[in-house]
Amino acid sequence: MPSTSQLTLPSVGEHLILSLPAPKVLMLKMNRPKALNAMSFDMEQDMRKTLDWFEQTQQLWVLVLTGNGRGFCAGQDLRSFMEAADRDDDVEEEAGGDKTLSAQLKRIKSGGFGSISTRRCSKPIIAAVDGVAMGGGTELVLNCDLVLATSRSLFGLPEVARGVVAAMGGIPRIPQIAGHQRAAEMLLVGEHMSAQTAYERFGFVNAVVNVDKSESIESGQAIIEAEALRWAAKIVKNSPDAVMVTKEGLNLARDAGKEPHGIDEAAIKSFDGERSKALYDGDNIREGITAFFEKRKPEWSDPPVFSRTASKL
Repeated sequence: MPSTSQLTLPSVGEHLILSLPAPKVLMLKMNRPKALNAMSFDMEQDMRKTLDWFEQTQQLWVLVLTGNGRGFCAGQDLRSFMEAADRDDDVEEEAGGDKTLSAQLKRIKSGGFGSISTRRCSKPIIAAVDGVAMGGGTELVLNCDLVLATSRSLFGLPEVARGVVAAMGGIPRIPQIAGHQRAAEMLLVGEHMSAQTAYERFGFVNAVVNVDKSESIESGQAIIEAEALRWAAKIVKNSPDAVMVTKEGLNLARDAGKEPHGIDEAAIKSFDGERSKALYDGDNIREGITAFFEKRKPEWSDPPVFSRTASKL
């Protein structure tokens, strides 16, 4: 069996940088720095391929997820995914002819945002965050096992400001971590928060590493990556079998009292209701996305009226 250093890494595009920085450890670095590592369709496809390979490769025990440049991940590249949905002739089947809705369902079932946000990975994932983690970037973080962030990092789920929702696992997951009221604050207000606030009040950051704002981008990244590798080394010292069984237990405990695969099932159910279908077929989602591209404030219309039984969530 080859050692870690002898492994052949998957072939991916320039939007990802893969490396083997330590024994048993794979580092996946998102690499669209000019776009703050916003998730494009092709980047997500390569992340899915890489994560599938990671899970199947016995010599790799821990994944470190990070980003290149000023951002960890600024969310979704909206234009890229809209173009991909338009190209996919099969994407309408799952949602009664609604391309946008069906594309989202398809993503949830194949791992969610970045193929991580709803994935039930059998091995530990450490997020090493330096900079902006917004929208889908925060949803990625919420499904990592350990989250380390520099003091200059920012988190948030601002989807409602764009007329969309944190549909890739954020809505069902953050209440489990932070409780209903704090989850509502994060999801309904949509403002960003510091790493320290995410650590102290919301509880989804394990440790905050002090990095002065005057430090260069490269210096901050080197500091957080070194910290992530230090944590990874601690995990690698343990039995990989015991770690994987423990990880499975954590997944089961998280879903206790729910249907199997509770988070992704909850996310899928959130699309099945009358309200969600109206959202994706309505004027406000188009207005939110258009306003984003035109760099202006959206002008919202009043929402439609539904019966009290319209949503099962």
